[in-house]
Amino acid sequence: MVNQKRKLQRKKKKQQQKEAKQKLAKKTGLYLQIPDKCGACSAPFDKKSKEMAFTWKVAVYEEEEKVYLFCPVCYNKKSKEKQDNV
Repeated sequence: MVNQKRKLQRKKKKQQQKEAKQKLAKKTGLYLQIPDKCGACSAPFDKKSKEMAFTWKVAVYEEEEKVYLFCPVCYNKKSKEKQDNV
C-alpha cells in the first residue's frame, strides 16, 4: 500500500516537472521573439544595452504568441492618451 502511494506521488511530481518545463520553454520562445525596434516609431532597440532593457516596455500576448516593444517616449504618449480618455 505504501509503495503504491509513493509510486503515485512520483508520477504526479514527474508530471508537474514536465508541465513546468513546457511553460518555461514557451515563455523563453516568446522572449526570443522580442523585436529590434519600437512598434510605434521604429526606434532601434539594442538588446545588449542594459539601460534600454530597463527603460523600454514589452507587451506579451501569450494567446496570440505576439511580442511588442515600445520605447519610453511612445509608451508615455500612450499612457497619457489613456489617462485623458478616462
